[in-house]
Amino acid sequence: MELRRLLHVVLSFWLLLCIGCSDGRFVVEKNSLTVTSPEKIKGTYDSAIGNFGIPQYGGSMAGTVVYPKDNQKGCKAFDEFSISFKSKPGSLPTFVLVDRGDCFFALKVWNVQKAGASAVLVADDIEEALITMDTPEEDSSSSKYIENITIPSALIQKSFGEALKKAISGADMVNVNLDWRESVPHPDDRVEYELWTNSNDECGVKCDMLMEFVKDFKGAAQILEK
Repeated sequence: MELRRLLHVVLSFWLLLCIGCSDGRFVVEKNSLTVTSPEKIKGTYDSAIGNFGIPQYGGSMAGTVVYPKDNQKGCKAFDEFSISFKSKPGSLPTFVLVDRGDCFFALKVWNVQKAGASAVLVADDIEEALITMDTPEEDSSSSKYIENITIPSALIQKSFGEALKKAISGADMVNVNLDWRESVPHPDDRVEYELWTNSNDECGVKCDMLMEFVKDFKGAAQILEK
């Protein structure tokens, strides 16, 4: 009986260790988000880069955050509410804050992009560690917009999202700077990259885009390896 109990404890410990190792290898890609005004929430915050769109790796983007009065989760087209996020000439780009929930992350970003915004911040609906906003499983509806998303997006923590909403509701001008320079590892002043691929070549538009990128990247990879 004691031997059986000991074996059970050892197996349980081994299983937990394996799960821990698996979790430890998963890395959420982050970029920094700096609030430059108003003074009361000024500071630098973490945000998680969306796994779609085009992050400006190595660069940064400044903009003004707005929180829509309608369609706050961004699950519907904003033209249904006569809302446009196009920036006026001479003004900063518009970053739209939407809430998590009710639809795919990518659909939220697509709807905001169509309304003219330059970037999207998605506020989490629970307090938790940041996660990567991934693309939905490929289907006929999502494939129509996933490959056309070109603006960057980031998930922010619920508490930070609430602070932004409070400032905006108080008529404060909320200006932020999204910075992707630290997203690229460079411990010795060299740019390092990892190329992750999927062995499944029948997953629809996403895989077609991946295979096309791998083909196009071949020449650049050969130059980088010199």
